Amino acid sequence: MTRLAAWGPLLAALVFSAGSSDAQRTQPPSAAQAEARQQPQAPAGYSAAALYNLANAYARAGKPGLAVLNYERAKLLDPQDPDIDANLQRVRDASGLRPVPAIGLERLVRIANPTAVSWMGVLGLMVAGLCMLAREVTPAHRGKLLAAALMGFCLVGVTLGSALAVWPTLHEAVVVGHAVPVRVSPTLIEEPIFTLPEAEIVGVRGEHEGFMLIRTGAGRTGWAPQANLALIVPPRP
Repeated sequence: MTRLAAWGPLLAALVFSAGSSDAQRTQPPSAAQAEARQQPQAPAGYSAAALYNLANAYARAGKPGLAVLNYERAKLLDPQDPDIDANLQRVRDASGLRPVPAIGLERLVRIANPTAVSWMGVLGLMVAGLCMLAREVTPAHRGKLLAAALMGFCLVGVTLGSALAVWPTLHEAVVVGHAVPVRVSPTLIEEPIFTLPEAEIVGVRGEHEGFMLIRTGAGRTGWAPQANLALIVPPRP
């Protein structure tokens, strides 16, 4: 009896510890944890298909800014996929944003995917170089070799045109916040001069201490918080 009395407090402590541990395991998750679990998870790898699926998940979750961001990134990797364009336009229409017209150089990019265009430029440069060298060795075929060299230079021109079309995208960002304020200077003291709607695409002209100098499609400029913008071409880690 004395032994049971001595072990009684220890057994009670063990039972209480086990009960409190079970209570912690069965405790419902907090609101922040539940929201984190509902966030779309990025698929493994960085590809047009993975970005497209991630964008679809964000669109279903009611996050048009992140959806447009990933659609734009997927379009850079696979500019010929009509589903990317269709879903991107659908999200923009649902957000009340005006359509973005494709310029001539952008249509040129859609001739082939970026990898094919890159190899096209390499092939054109090689053909042009070899033909120019061969003209000095075989004078009898200078006309044909000159024509082949011109074709090679044309392939190089297509690659350069594609690079020029993609260049503005390297300096564009998507608004991922709701009604993002834009101010005259990079500070939170001043009153906003206008706000950016979510999913809008803006040009980035500079950065300063957590702010980005942006330019809208309508030509308006100002400083917006960097946390509410995401570059279409992600920076290197």
